[in-house]
Amino acid sequence: MLGCGTTPSKKRREWWRGAGASLILCGPAVVLYAGFIVLPAILGFAYSLTNWSGWTLTPDFIGLENFRELFSDRHFFDTIRFTLFETVLIVLFFTFATMVLAIILDKLRAMKGLIRGLFFYPYVLSILVCALLFRYMANYDSGAINLFLRAVGLDAWTQNWNGSAQLVPYFIFALVAWNGAGFFTTLYLANLQTIPTELYEAARIDGAGPLSVFRRIQFPMLLPTITTNSVLALITGINLFPQIVVTTGGGPGWRTFTIGYYIYHLGVLNNRQGYAAAVSFVSFVALLGVAAVQVALLRRRQVSL
Repeated sequence: MLGCGTTPSKKRREWWRGAGASLILCGPAVVLYAGFIVLPAILGFAYSLTNWSGWTLTPDFIGLENFRELFSDRHFFDTIRFTLFETVLIVLFFTFATMVLAIILDKLRAMKGLIRGLFFYPYVLSILVCALLFRYMANYDSGAINLFLRAVGLDAWTQNWNGSAQLVPYFIFALVAWNGAGFFTTLYLANLQTIPTELYEAARIDGAGPLSVFRRIQFPMLLPTITTNSVLALITGINLFPQIVVTTGGGPGWRTFTIGYYIYHLGVLNNRQGYAAAVSFVSFVALLGVAAVQVALLRRRQVSL
């Protein structure tokens, strides 16, 4: 019976062969991920414990001083408020408004591809192009919005849309919504294609209306995509940065400072890399916690349905 079974030495050879193949196939990706993601994250936390300016080779260790300053920083909390305001608008729009839009587009029969393509087209453009387009539209002298208002005799309504403290948050939201709506709508459309037609036929036979079909069929089946879209929208809102750089530059005053722009303002414009790293670390931990709670709640809702 010596020929039966597998000897320990043969098992070890097979294990090493498998480990070698895994190392060859996955090793480069792991090294790149560690070098460009994991290592910078660790260094970022280390720099948050220093007063590094970005120019010195040996930063001074100051412990938790940056974190103490952060929790008494009025600008930081103003930044948090504005970021949360934009994030709530973005999450609600990309989670629910795009779902309704996807259901409407899914029912189209004429020119379906053209109309869907028009909604998706802004997402193909880079964020820079979209932001430059909106900045041009908001210009007081030559912007498309004010030119249109003057053309229809509503000169009193013209204003600097980027410079209004009351309107600029909604201006930023409109930019993000226009640029990203096509992507989130496409995710919902893809999920709608997976719903069996037998469910719609059974609902039609039972005399169910559009609202009942949505509540009993479409919404429960779309819950996985709702979870995905809400988390992606949350990340989009928290990470608002290029839109601010191109359109408002954080103005008027500090009105449109987001977390990302505040980190850039501290680290790049004011050479406070250590303090910027502390803001970045706290923001990352907060985002991770919010995303975890969000996913847990949505998954519990998904299971209950």
